[in-house]
Amino acid sequence: METKSRRLALITNIIQNEEVDSQEGLLKILLSKGCSVTQATLSRDLKHLKVFKRPTHDGRYRYTLMTHQQPTTTTAKPATSLEGFISMEFSGNLAVVRTVPAFAQPISQVIDDLQLPSIISTIAGNDTILVVIRNGFTAKNVVQSLVQHFPDLTDRFQY
Repeated sequence: METKSRRLALITNIIQNEEVDSQEGLLKILLSKGCSVTQATLSRDLKHLKVFKRPTHDGRYRYTLMTHQQPTTTTAKPATSLEGFISMEFSGNLAVVRTVPAFAQPISQVIDDLQLPSIISTIAGNDTILVVIRNGFTAKNVVQSLVQHFPDLTDRFQY
């Protein structure tokens, strides 16, 4: 019987090294590698690993990992970058994040998972995220918090 950590490591390896575009396809690959898993468990694993579909250059979609994972454990390392993040513009206690199409929801989830004291929550569409800033905090507080977690975002904020 596969342990969860071994199964997560295998899923991570497959997604990083093969073009997989569906749970059914991933399930077939896992079974071919001797990993017996149900569709329901696979679905939970994909959510745990923060796997999402992103568009490819030829208009199709493929699974990718939002964060850099530690595949040998059941807990993930924090993201070190937010792939697909384009810009963030502030107005009062709101901010609008622009993303590459199909990246808004996974980026929104990463921001919410940080549980930053300056952010109440986010609402995501396809390529836009609305960020609600908590009373008593400023745009500068939000930027400092996000840059602390994601240094590569430094030049993407507009006040």
